[in-house]
Amino acid sequence: MSTMNQNDSPDRQSVRPEGPQAPPRAAVPHGTNANAVYETLRQRIGTSFYAPGSRLTEVEIAREFGVSRTPVRQALHRLGAEGLVEVKNGVGVRVTEIDDRELEDMYKLRLRLVEMIGDLSPQPLPPADLAAVAQIRDRILDMRDDTTEPLIGDYTRLCDQFYAIVNHVIGNGFLRHFIDVMYHQTDRYWYGWMQSEDLRREVGYLYQEVEETLQALEQSDMQAVGLIRRNHIAMMLKRMETYRRGLIKA
Repeated sequence: MSTMNQNDSPDRQSVRPEGPQAPPRAAVPHGTNANAVYETLRQRIGTSFYAPGSRLTEVEIAREFGVSRTPVRQALHRLGAEGLVEVKNGVGVRVTEIDDRELEDMYKLRLRLVEMIGDLSPQPLPPADLAAVAQIRDRILDMRDDTTEPLIGDYTRLCDQFYAIVNHVIGNGFLRHFIDVMYHQTDRYWYGWMQSEDLRREVGYLYQEVEETLQALEQSDMQAVGLIRRNHIAMMLKRMETYRRGLIKA
């Protein structure tokens, strides 16, 4: 099994990888709080803008966001608790790396965890959340049908918003936490691989998942919500293997 670590890559030492494959930067709200810093950094890690192994510094991030180092430190602490960054002696804060075996184990765990969404204290979404999911569906449809090429940053933000809202149906706090952590740990590799593929096609798959999930939510069928997510993750894994083989050959 091939490794996903790229210790010899020159881009690994920089927080801003160069080249045509680097995704567009997220908009940075200046003078903002720790949560906004956290959300932006997490989105950058999720799209491999900060590639695995990249070094992050509090001073540079604080300067970019126009904040003190305190909210940056708080944001990095949250990312560390989720396993997305780690502190290494003599190096500082680095984006964590996952090898093939660990990633495979994480995805297997994700498949089992999402199957339990409808079993452990499920709760229906309020009308406002259902309306938000419908809005996300419409935005994904617009992206799919737009003549311009989709942007990976826009795609990942819609994914994050969709999954965050749907996870509210999980009444068991521990299950919700583990599903959220597994999502952010694994999908950063998925987003990185699929950038060299047909992103519009992936937008179409996301639209199907959101539409099916919305129908299940409107009927308060939480068992179906979990099975729909499980099935789409399984299909995504099949496509992911194809993407990985293509990158290895390249």
